[in-house]
Amino acid sequence: MTPSGKKIAEIAEQFEALSIQKQMKIVAHRAVQSGLFYNEVLEEFERTLLQAFLDKFDGNQQLMALHVKLHRNTLARKMKKWKLKVRKLKAVEKTA
Repeated sequence: MTPSGKKIAEIAEQFEALSIQKQMKIVAHRAVQSGLFYNEVLEEFERTLLQAFLDKFDGNQQLMALHVKLHRNTLARKMKKWKLKVRKLKAVEKTA
C-alpha cells in the first residue's frame, strides 16, 4: 500500500470508530463547505441509506419496510423515484 493509501485507510478507520452522530456532523459540515443545496444533500442521503438497507436485507423489501418503519408502498415509491435496484452481493461482502 502506498503512503497516501495508508493515510486514507487510517482516516477511514478513525471515521468508522466515531459515533453516527459525529459522522453526520462531519458529513454535514463537508456538504455546507462544498456548496451543495439542502435538497441535494437530503436526496443523496436518502438514496444512499435506502440502498444500504436494501443490501442489508438482501433485497427483501417487506422485511426492510418493517425494519425502517416505512409502509411498503412508500418504500416502493422511493425505490422507483431513486431507481434503486436489488444488488446481488458477493458472499464475502455479506459477512463483512
